[in-house]
Amino acid sequence: MVINGVRQNYDYLRTNSNYMQGKTTVREAISKTAKQSANLSISDAGRNMLREMVSKFEPDSDYTNPRELTIQNTNEVAWEHYTAMRSISSQTLKDGNYNVEDVMKSIMDTYETRYNEIVKEHENGDREVSYELTGKRSLTLEEDLAGLDEAYKMRLANLEGYITCQQTNKAFENPDSSWYFHRNGSQNEGKTQDKAQLFDTEYRDSAVSIMEEAREKFLIAFNSSGYKKGTAINILSDVLNENTSFVANTQHLFS
Repeated sequence: MVINGVRQNYDYLRTNSNYMQGKTTVREAISKTAKQSANLSISDAGRNMLREMVSKFEPDSDYTNPRELTIQNTNEVAWEHYTAMRSISSQTLKDGNYNVEDVMKSIMDTYETRYNEIVKEHENGDREVSYELTGKRSLTLEEDLAGLDEAYKMRLANLEGYITCQQTNKAFENPDSSWYFHRNGSQNEGKTQDKAQLFDTEYRDSAVSIMEEAREKFLIAFNSSGYKKGTAINILSDVLNENTSFVANTQHLFS
C-alpha cells in the first residue's frame, strides 16, 4: 500500500514549518493542507503515521498570529531564492519519476544556478528589490548570498521530508503495515526490528550532511581559477561515491 499524495504534502508541511518557525504549529499546517489537497488519499494507519513523524519537527515555541510578523523575523530574501530553486527543480523532478539521489542532485544544481545568477546581478553593485513586507530596498552581495544559504537549508528540510515519506511508503507497502502501531508486541519483535530500520533518522542525517559537505566544496571550487558551471553536481557525485554506506542504504531502503 502506497500513501498517495503524502510526499508532496509532507514537503509542503516541512517547508512551512521551517519558514514560519515558531509562528504556527505543524498540526495547523496539516489541517490547512488537508483542506487544500483534493487528491490526498491516505489510510487511517498512514494518516496516524504521518502525524507521528511530523510531530518530531513541530516547533516548541508558542503560536503567534502571522499578522504580527515583523520585518526583523521575516526573511523575504531567503523566500525569494527558495521559490526560485523550487521552480527550477520542478522542471526536472516530474511525475514522481525520481529517487533520493535525483532530489539531492537537483537541489545542488539549483543552488549553483542561483548562486551564479546572484553574482551576475551584483556585477554592477547592489541589487534593487521590492518585497511585500519590507518594501523597496538595496541588497548587497553578502546579504543576497546569505539569503541563498537560508534557502538551501529550507531545501534540505524538503529533502528530509521527502526521505521520510519514502520511508513511510516503504513501511506500509505490505499488508501487515499495522506492525508499526503494534511494534512493542513480543510476537512481532522480529518483523519490528527489521522494519523499524526504515525510520532510522541516521539515514536522513547522512543525506543532509552529504549535501552540506558538497555545498562547502562547491564554494571552494567557485572561488578557484578553474571553476566551470555544472561543477556542483560532479562534486556531489564524488561525495556520494565516498559515502558507500549511504549509497548502499539508499538501494536497500528504496529498491
